Amino acid sequence: MFSISKITARCLPVAQRALSTTASRCKISFEPPYLDAGGPDVPEFPLLNVQMEGYDFTVLEHYGKWVHRTALNMGIEVEDSWATPCEKIHIQTFKPRSVKVESEYDLHVYQRTVQLADVPSYLAPMFIEVAQAGLPEGVNLTVQEHMPEHTEVRFIPDLELKELKKQLDLLGGPSKTKK
Repeated sequence: MFSISKITARCLPVAQRALSTTASRCKISFEPPYLDAGGPDVPEFPLLNVQMEGYDFTVLEHYGKWVHRTALNMGIEVEDSWATPCEKIHIQTFKPRSVKVESEYDLHVYQRTVQLADVPSYLAPMFIEVAQAGLPEGVNLTVQEHMPEHTEVRFIPDLELKELKKQLDLLGGPSKTKK
């Protein structure tokens, strides 16, 4: 009888030669041009503002940091992040059918904004869902495209500087010549 090692010794070189020649014949040298194009361009949002608003400063600050880190981990470019000046609200409740004050409340509304740049349209819904999933209680989340008014709100007006500019205009404006 034949041993298995003798059979494999005789048949293996023949099988290798046959397989190598058939593999070289099946090689494709032409690829259609649409495969090199890389697919369609994905539309992007130029600038998105993720605005967070809440009454508790600490919770809002930690959530803002978390949103910032989450965007970076998802590969989204964070253009800027800022805090808007605190808005103070004074609320009074009155006793029924009277003008007497029953209770008074002083509320502080804090706002944080994280600005995202060039967010792909397929990634924006996923990011918003993740941000909503981690949203703490008492914090409102708003995502909108950036408008010029959003940058104006973040600065505190300098009343003293405005008053000095008014006085300068009343005196004839700034001098045009430099000494």
